[in-house]
Amino acid sequence: MAAKRVLVIEDNDLNRKLFCAILKMGHYETLGAVDAETGLKIAEEHRPDLILMDIQLPGMDGLSATRLIKKAPNLQGIPVIALTAYAMPEDEQKALNAGCSGYISKPVDTRNFLDRLTPFLQPTNAGQAGEDWFDHKKKILIVDDNSSNIKILRAKLVSENYKISNAMDGEEALRKVAEAPPDLILLDVMMPGMDGFEVTRRLKKNPETKDIPVILVTALDEERHKAEGLEAGADDFLNKPVNTIELQARVNSLLRLKGYKDQLEVHNQCEKRFSAYSGSERAQKTLEDSPALLLAEDNEKDAKLLKNYLDGLPYRVHWVRNGQEVLKSISSDKVDIILLDVLLPEKDGFEICRQVKESATTRDIQVLMVTCLKDLQSKLKGIDSGADDYLIKPVNRQELLARLRALIEKKRYIERLHKKYDAAFSTAITDELSGLYNRSYADHFLEIEIKRAQRQKTQVALLMMDLDDFKRHNDLFGHQTGDRILKEVGRKIRGSIRETDLAARYGGEEFLVVLPGTGREGAMLVAEKCRMAIQTIQITGAEELKEGVPLVTASIGVAIYSNDDQSPESLVGAADKALYAAKRNGKNRVKAWEADGLPDGA
Repeated sequence: MAAKRVLVIEDNDLNRKLFCAILKMGHYETLGAVDAETGLKIAEEHRPDLILMDIQLPGMDGLSATRLIKKAPNLQGIPVIALTAYAMPEDEQKALNAGCSGYISKPVDTRNFLDRLTPFLQPTNAGQAGEDWFDHKKKILIVDDNSSNIKILRAKLVSENYKISNAMDGEEALRKVAEAPPDLILLDVMMPGMDGFEVTRRLKKNPETKDIPVILVTALDEERHKAEGLEAGADDFLNKPVNTIELQARVNSLLRLKGYKDQLEVHNQCEKRFSAYSGSERAQKTLEDSPALLLAEDNEKDAKLLKNYLDGLPYRVHWVRNGQEVLKSISSDKVDIILLDVLLPEKDGFEICRQVKESATTRDIQVLMVTCLKDLQSKLKGIDSGADDYLIKPVNRQELLARLRALIEKKRYIERLHKKYDAAFSTAITDELSGLYNRSYADHFLEIEIKRAQRQKTQVALLMMDLDDFKRHNDLFGHQTGDRILKEVGRKIRGSIRETDLAARYGGEEFLVVLPGTGREGAMLVAEKCRMAIQTIQITGAEELKEGVPLVTASIGVAIYSNDDQSPESLVGAADKALYAAKRNGKNRVKAWEADGLPDGA
């Protein structure tokens, strides 16, 4: 995989050389410029993956240069990180307003400098930065008896990474789903013969297809039709004519939910083999178990309407009127969903959403934006801020309930996936030292994932990691320090992967990560992210040794299952060979095992 390229625009020679030296330690390519004008020319010519921009530059200042970058169609997607030695409280907001993606004060902390850049060098989706690195195309089935409607929906989804098929009636749709289950179905309601409601009912009654998300696409806008769709089991609605951005937002939201469902099912299958725990979660529900909704709305009339919609339903609703009250509530109370109005006093909904999603303690709270803004593009600024979904005023009751149902379900799946890590439910499947799963559980998990990949025609990536010169750490600092390093490595790996991935200690100082639905490019990104996170680990008492050089490093091998009858054992073997190629090539690096049997770059 080609190294990521970073452009450093900095007029101070010492600072520029320092930044470039640190970046090269992280195996990044570097470019340099001493002023904004030169930097813009280099950016045009080389298209870097990230720009570090000093604010105080001779001639054109850094913020002006950033504004030009964000206006240029061929450059606007490049993240820009502002650098300044004169950090005033308002400077960060100025940088963000100019289009910068982040802000770092000088002098920089060299120990965490690379860690702070890593998120901006990962692939991102609106509102889900760094969450997904799926390489295979998600499969969408469009069902409509009008070929023109199918073409329109295909065109609206063409920019997304989907594999699209179609059916002209309900019978054909059911047949195609049985032959090759899609990841999502866009289903017209009004069709001759079997209508969309009946197709939905049949899909949801079948254990093999009940978890496939169904979005009903309809020209019918009456409340009773949406109620009938919900009763049939539909997951969401879209009204004709379909808005492109709304379509993409709905599709992305339901595909993420399905990913959580699929992964939890794999964990549950594994647990049935190792533990009797899997049935113990079905405890008697109490009022305290009801979803907690925080309604943030300064308009009393709108707030009463939403509360009336929820009256009689199993939700605990608390109403606040401004942004500060939102932040206070989520810091002191359990909140599952925030119904968040965009136009709030003190702090608007966009800023509140950003703060919620940036905090490790609150980022799993589901944010449902509610707004009367007419421009859908500006409305979806909420998605960029991290919102999980949105509703347009005046709010339709059935749409509100559909959105809440999906978000509550997603929140519960995320919590249960976290619980698989955090709850010490069985010593039979966990490694006590690292806090990760053990080898037996990982082997079974990989076997199930490969079978699922065979059925769904997807990929699975496997990372095999080994700490470099770990015996030397034990000899120099003692086995207690070695144990602390292993524990910290487990924490770093977990912080670098998704909830739907699996990390395990495979034995000794060797670790394994399974990445479902991930191909070569995504796997290499995750491997590099893990490698960089591990090398930031500090060893107490070793501060005087080789300052600036990472003491804890890992070599990583990558192998991809790509639906070619490869067994779990052979996949592990391929990742292991790639790992040893990384060792032979100098350690602290990532190597991929290719189809021809030769590690990439070996």
